[in-house]
Amino acid sequence: MDILTFSELMTGILSLLGTGILLLQATSRAPKALHDEIALSVERSIALIDTCKDSRVR
Repeated sequence: MDILTFSELMTGILSLLGTGILLLQATSRAPKALHDEIALSVERSIALIDTCKDSRVR
């Protein structure tokens, strides 16, 4: 059985640590900006649909 060298072990540990930190940062962000952007897009779509319906009725 091959044993990892000290440098390989440290590289693995630091890689896992870095990946864990990045995952924590990505999942802890508040999704408010994306939520606001989606809400604005939905509002515009609804307004566009309403104007299309109004133009058909007239």
